Amino acid sequence: MKHIYWTMVLICTMLLAGCASASAPTPAALPMPLASATPDHSFISSAGIVSASADVVPAQTSQMGLLISAAVKEVDIKEGDPVKAGQLLIVLNTPDLSLSVTAAKAAIRSAQDNVDLLNYPYTKIFSKGHIVYVKAFLERREQATAQLESAQAALDAAQATLHEGTLTAPYDGTIVTINVVPGQMVQPNQAAAVIADLKHLQIETTDLSEREIAYVKIGQTATVHIKALNADLSGKVIAIAPKATKYNGDWVFKVTIALDQQPSSLLWGMSADVQIQTQK
Repeated sequence: MKHIYWTMVLICTMLLAGCASASAPTPAALPMPLASATPDHSFISSAGIVSASADVVPAQTSQMGLLISAAVKEVDIKEGDPVKAGQLLIVLNTPDLSLSVTAAKAAIRSAQDNVDLLNYPYTKIFSKGHIVYVKAFLERREQATAQLESAQAALDAAQATLHEGTLTAPYDGTIVTINVVPGQMVQPNQAAAVIADLKHLQIETTDLSEREIAYVKIGQTATVHIKALNADLSGKVIAIAPKATKYNGDWVFKVTIALDQQPSSLLWGMSADVQIQTQK
């Protein structure tokens, strides 16, 4: 009986072990995810929009300086004044240059009188009680003409030097800043005033990254939201910087957008958000 008992125990043990192994299936191997072949910014191309922060800037702005050192004599403009191209803005006190121009003009008058005299066909002289008419010597006339040309060149140089003591507007615009006052000594190329074309304002992005610039092309349309005005304006991309610059630790590219229409309330320095339509 004992032999039969242990035989039954062994059989039951083997059956239980087989059931346990059958109830625990081998886990199936999960497929490994494939590395994406598309760039990290693929969502931009699918959406067709590139977004960036931006600022309002003039289409043209210039820091103006003078070419010589002297004291300021006159400042004929105020900040905010509209000016025309060629309009006189600042005059330096240069009496020595003015005297040089006056002397050069006097030299021209003298040289011209001499030329006129020698160009007269005949000169009347007295010889042994008789009046004789003698034609002026050709060589003397050529010398007088050369003296006149030299005097004219001296006058041109004196006027050019005098002009260096005046500052005129290079184009139609608005005086934004004046950095000098009458009596102040200025140095060559010192920024005496700043002029800007405020009638033609543009939008320049400030943080458009190198990942997004590949999608931006000249001629693409853009929507510009001016925060201060709470207004949306339309425009087009007209320029893309050929070189990146550092901004908050990132490399960014400046993109310029020209507005289709400029509201009168738009001002230089206002901040904006832009969305560039990169797909049609």
